[in-house]
Amino acid sequence: MKNACSAFALLCLLMLLPYSRVMAQDTEEATADPAHDRVLKLHPLQIGEVYFSYEKMRTDRVSNEFGLSYVYQAYFKSDDFLPEAVSVGGVHVRMAQRYYTSKKHDAVPFGFFHGPLFGYRFMVFEKNAFDRPFQDPADPDYRFVGRLYQNTLELNYQLGGQFLLGRKITLEVSGALGARLKYALAKGADELLPDHIIGHTLIAEDNSAIFVVPSPQLNVSLGYSF
Repeated sequence: MKNACSAFALLCLLMLLPYSRVMAQDTEEATADPAHDRVLKLHPLQIGEVYFSYEKMRTDRVSNEFGLSYVYQAYFKSDDFLPEAVSVGGVHVRMAQRYYTSKKHDAVPFGFFHGPLFGYRFMVFEKNAFDRPFQDPADPDYRFVGRLYQNTLELNYQLGGQFLLGRKITLEVSGALGARLKYALAKGADELLPDHIIGHTLIAEDNSAIFVVPSPQLNVSLGYSF
């Protein structure tokens, strides 16, 4: 597990680096228009999640966004082209820093933007998530497999645009590319983890495994600016 801890520490360090710039800019007086420097958003196309976010300008060109999701569905590997949907319960927290490039929209979060996006997701799968047949504990071949838990760290870089549709309604379209680091834990799961969890296996043990997977994303949101 030493390699696993090192991987998590490296990813966390990368996640913190983009914030050094905005911390320095916080010492400058922001000139954001209070009528439009904040946006509350709903992300209706996020598959398997109910996702809301809040964005606020920090300086004339830089904003921070915080998102929170309730996760109700995840995916396993399958023999078909499409992955297998499974029921879960969990939360997904996202944080982003955005650099707006249009001089027409100083101090408001409109126009084209780019910047880092990172998050953390925790999921608890339903019992018998691996769909194993029932076994009698008295059977000499009996094998107990516990409930599956999964923690995920993700780091992406996003590009997109956010625009006013009316006086207060906003539309955002953006894309992101990066990677996710998954840590899956289920007592006695052994080979069931690499067989079911999507991603490249970095470390596999009797009760846990770590995976890495690319995370291309397409995001659309509708918001209310105020």
